[in-house]
Amino acid sequence: MMTRLKKSEPAWELLEACPDAIELFDPGGIILYVNKTASQLYAKPADQLIGVNVWSLYPSSQAAHRKTIVNKAITSGLPVQFTDQIKEQWFSVLIYPLSATSGRIKRIITFTHDITQQIHAEERLKLTSLKLFTNQEDERRKIAQDLHDDLGQSMTALLLSLQSIRNEIASGQSDVGNQVIETIHIVEDMLRHIRQVLYELRPPAFSTMSLPKTLEELSSYLALSTGLRVIFSSQEQVLSIPSAQATALYRLVQEGMNNAVKHAKANCVWINFECTKEEVNISLEDDGQGFDPSERSTYGIGLQGLRERFLMLGGNFDVESALGKGTRLFGSLPLGSTSVNWNSPNT
Repeated sequence: MMTRLKKSEPAWELLEACPDAIELFDPGGIILYVNKTASQLYAKPADQLIGVNVWSLYPSSQAAHRKTIVNKAITSGLPVQFTDQIKEQWFSVLIYPLSATSGRIKRIITFTHDITQQIHAEERLKLTSLKLFTNQEDERRKIAQDLHDDLGQSMTALLLSLQSIRNEIASGQSDVGNQVIETIHIVEDMLRHIRQVLYELRPPAFSTMSLPKTLEELSSYLALSTGLRVIFSSQEQVLSIPSAQATALYRLVQEGMNNAVKHAKANCVWINFECTKEEVNISLEDDGQGFDPSERSTYGIGLQGLRERFLMLGGNFDVESALGKGTRLFGSLPLGSTSVNWNSPNT
């Protein structure tokens, strides 16, 4: 016969205060004790559960599964842990056999821990990881297409130009100066495009240069390579921030400039960088043709990838646009006070 704990005893208070559901029953499944959490799980007062067969509290298929696990614990004399689902909740269950001095199993104690939030978090992480892999593959296809379209055409033009020069030289024509100049221009265009691809693939090392200075140089380079007028503004003091946040802000400028050139048909872009010890903000606005933000398909891979990147870092990302009124990208990221290192403007 089980010795009952008095409610005034510390052990009873400890069991009742435990956030895990605790049950004690005999090998036949008759409940001898449940704590407060377990009674809440079964939605019945503890007094109504004592003496009840535990298997009657589960659907038949689930009861059979648990019986098998309990019998395994009884046979082996070793604890068994498994994951179970009850309606919309997930639990980690530990079945622990208790033996008498004779070695025979006389009691079974179970500890049930609610892991619903953990399971949901893992599912969200899986979905996020899948989206990231999908976005990576889409970006790779985009880069491959750009290389095929632009560099492929340039390489073809370069090859034809070199063949023409060779033929003219072979035929005795010495005046090939114009052809050489044209070939040089083709090579220069190819180099500019290769640099642009490298900028997109590999952000600079932010540890060697402040982020505003890096963004200013990127803006200047993109202005020269695209013909856009780019106006960049930043506060006088600059700071270094974690690489993940810096990369997200860098990508926003890249994507905004890319969209301004390829889709918005803009003439001018305004970039504003602001930072405090609590957060960093950046906005990029163009004077292009704009679009209707309600048409989600218009967002494309790049903007959707930016949104997910900012949200994963605990920040915000927003797109404001209207037909004929340009587009504005805005990103904000939180900064821990310990991660901010203020540097001189000359860094």
